[in-house]
Amino acid sequence: MGRSWSGATMAAVAVVMCCMAVVEAYVYTVGESYGWVVGPNYTAWGFSKSFKVGDYLVFDYSSEYSVDEVFENDYNTCNVDHPISSDKSGSTAFNLVAPGPRYFICGVSDLCKKGMKLVANVTT
Repeated sequence: MGRSWSGATMAAVAVVMCCMAVVEAYVYTVGESYGWVVGPNYTAWGFSKSFKVGDYLVFDYSSEYSVDEVFENDYNTCNVDHPISSDKSGSTAFNLVAPGPRYFICGVSDLCKKGMKLVANVTT
């Protein structure tokens, strides 16, 4: 005789199956042990990572720097006049909530032109 599954048992199995599909978010510290400073090659660093929706980017930096999220054109020209967001707190986190590129620069002086800029290409 076959076993009959109750509604509660089937619901529990469905919950377990859904939980198995959940992927944990990864937290990336930009520049890793260097942090957000002049010097590291953030272009190469960004291309070496596989950013996924739900991951976080954390920028750690001193008070002499900032992190600005900008549009692509402003990223390309290092224009800090119209940031999407700007922070100088010393530790800034961004949740990568949608696929596509995200653009970040340092908004202080000409530091973007000295390489303090990052593209995070986010995938699903």
